[in-house]
Amino acid sequence: MMRHPIEARLVACVILLVLFVAGCGGTPTDQPNSGVNGNADPDLSSLSRTAEVDPETAIVTLPEDAVTRGEQVDSSTLSAARDARVAQCARDELDIPWVAERPDPYIPAMHMWNWFGPWTKPVAEKFAFVEPMGDGALIVNGIVEPPADYEPIPWVNENIAEADRDNVFETCNSTEAVMEFDETRLWTIGPGQEALNEEQEAVIRDPEMQALSDELAVCFEENGMEMHRDFPGFPLNADFNNINEEQIALALKTVECKDQTNFTQRAADIIAERQVPMIEEYAEELFAAREEWDDTVAEAEEYIASHPELFELPTN
Repeated sequence: MMRHPIEARLVACVILLVLFVAGCGGTPTDQPNSGVNGNADPDLSSLSRTAEVDPETAIVTLPEDAVTRGEQVDSSTLSAARDARVAQCARDELDIPWVAERPDPYIPAMHMWNWFGPWTKPVAEKFAFVEPMGDGALIVNGIVEPPADYEPIPWVNENIAEADRDNVFETCNSTEAVMEFDETRLWTIGPGQEALNEEQEAVIRDPEMQALSDELAVCFEENGMEMHRDFPGFPLNADFNNINEEQIALALKTVECKDQTNFTQRAADIIAERQVPMIEEYAEELFAAREEWDDTVAEAEEYIASHPELFELPTN
C-alpha cells in the first residue's frame, strides 16, 4: 500500500521513553542487500501486476506491496519483540523488573490509501484531509480533543526509578540480542528500493498522471475548488492537521470529484503499470529483502509467544 510521500507516518508512541527503548524511527541502512540471504532467482509468477482498489476498506493494493517492508502489524510485532529482549536483559543483567509493551492490534485506518487524499465518503467524514490513523493516535497527536472520560494508558515502566531506566537504556538497548529485532536493521536500501522510492515522485510527472490530474482539477474548479499546487489530489485549502465541519465538507466535495472521474482506480492503474518493470528488474534484491523481513517477523512472533512472562510484572 504505497502512500503519499508527504505523510509523516505518525506513530502513537504514548511515552517518549517507550519510543526510545523500542527503537522507533531509526535511519535506514544505505547498504544494498546488507545481511540479506534470498533466493537468487525469485518466482515472479505470483506477482500481481495490477492495482486492486477496495472502496469498502479504502485500501489500494499495488504490485510493490509484494516487496514492501514496514506493514503496521509487522512493525508492531518487531517492536514488541525488541522490547521483550530489553526486558530480558534488564531482569537478567540488572535485576530490574522491566516489562515489555505488547504488540498493537491491527489498526484499519493505518492501511488506508491516502496518497492523493481522501477518496471515500467514510474517510472524508472521519478524517477530512488528516492522514488516517487510529483513534488513540488522533488524540495523542493533538488532532482531536480527548473525550471527558479519557485516561491516557500509563507506561508499563513508569514506576521504575529514573536512574534504573537510564541503566536499562545504556546496558540493554543495543545488545546483539535486542538488535536482532530492531526494524531499522532490516531497512537495507539497494538500487531497487531506491528506484521504488524515487518512483513516488517520478510518477507524478508521468504524462498520463498529469492528464488525469488535470481532469480532476477541472472538476475541482466546477465545484468552487482549486487543485493544490504541491499536492495533486488535494484542494488548495486542505488542512492536514485539523478536522472540522468546513474541512469535512471540502473533503466530501473532493471525494465527489474523484468518484466522477474514477480518479483513484485510474491513478492506481498508472502507478501499478510503472512499478512492475522495476520489481522485475530488481527482483532478486527486493524479494530477498522482503524474505529477510518476513523471516525476522516470524522469529519475533515465536519469541513473543514463548516469553509471555516478559509482558507481565515479575512476581518475585
